[in-house]
Amino acid sequence: MFRFRVRFPISDGEVVVHLRSALTSWSGLSVRGKLPTTMPKRMITVRNDSGPQELSRASRRYGINVWADSSVDAENMALDAMEALTGLPNGSPFLSVGSFTGPFEVNDDPAYTFGTKSMTHFYFAFQGTVKGS
Repeated sequence: MFRFRVRFPISDGEVVVHLRSALTSWSGLSVRGKLPTTMPKRMITVRNDSGPQELSRASRRYGINVWADSSVDAENMALDAMEALTGLPNGSPFLSVGSFTGPFEVNDDPAYTFGTKSMTHFYFAFQGTVKGS
């Protein structure tokens, strides 16, 4: 029996790189796959929760966490990131991006801090369809 095997790209890095380049107006912003040991003034993390695949396409769900030392900055940064991610299909492994939920404020316990100031945390999610090879 012939089995069709498809390899899907690691797309988390594409999301990180895209957000870094799209959000350059936010000074002090760090975009990564995981939290660093010391929080910067502004931080975004990208988590891939994956999802089902169908032939040469996979539906992936991504969780995006956004922190800033001001609640207004955190929410605006989350909204800017959501807008930026709608541009992912151009020149990337993404065929489409959509199904955004959030942003929602998250209460961290204990709170993350930048210096002595508590950070405000927002979260949103989206779905992206990636193409395999």
